[in-house]
Amino acid sequence: MKILFFDMEFADGKVPGSIYSFGYTVTDGEFRILTPPTDLLIHPESTWNEYVEKNILAYPKEEVEAAPNFAAHYPMLCDLFASCDLAVGFALNNDLRALRKDCARYDLPPIPVRSFDTERLCRMLEEHKDAHGLGGYVKAWCGEEPDHRHRSDGDAYATMLLFRAICRAKHVTPEMLLIAFPECTGEGKERKAKEKKPSGQRARSHSRRRKRKPSAKAAEKGSTAGNAPAAE
Repeated sequence: MKILFFDMEFADGKVPGSIYSFGYTVTDGEFRILTPPTDLLIHPESTWNEYVEKNILAYPKEEVEAAPNFAAHYPMLCDLFASCDLAVGFALNNDLRALRKDCARYDLPPIPVRSFDTERLCRMLEEHKDAHGLGGYVKAWCGEEPDHRHRSDGDAYATMLLFRAICRAKHVTPEMLLIAFPECTGEGKERKAKEKKPSGQRARSHSRRRKRKPSAKAAEKGSTAGNAPAAE
């Protein structure tokens, strides 16, 4: 099994369309390093967030902007993801969304990703409930502070340390974790937007709903749940 651990940083501090570094390391199923931590610099072709520039950016901005853009790195990224059986990250929603959006930005096909989110896994486990963030979870599970925080290759390597520590603590293989926690896996596909009904159809549907009288049970439930939080 080949596992890709990866992380990204964004020039404008938000998603999408501003990836300026893609950090990664590749291991086998027993966490032996096959590709050492590597940071791929990408010209974001976007504005820079002031906070990112002052506190996150680990390289001279001129060096980053001298690098090739995402489209130039695209073939290499496709090969990298395709060559690995699993791509593991931390808080993957932003990274996967940014990857899809940059593909769309340059009119490139989406990169297929079989992913596993270690942040979601940590939240589901009973241990270290007080920890938060990649640094906090690495310190809790590994007993050490991760190096090179907010540099993509450093965070990719820290993600590997975290995933490895959980596997060892639970006496399981990566494959066993995938089976035990399917909620943490994904294919990295863009969610389809819900189709909007025509305005006339929505009005008729709304009118039909207003004509229905609530049952006694529904009325009683509504009267006692006035402060219940809305479902997410």
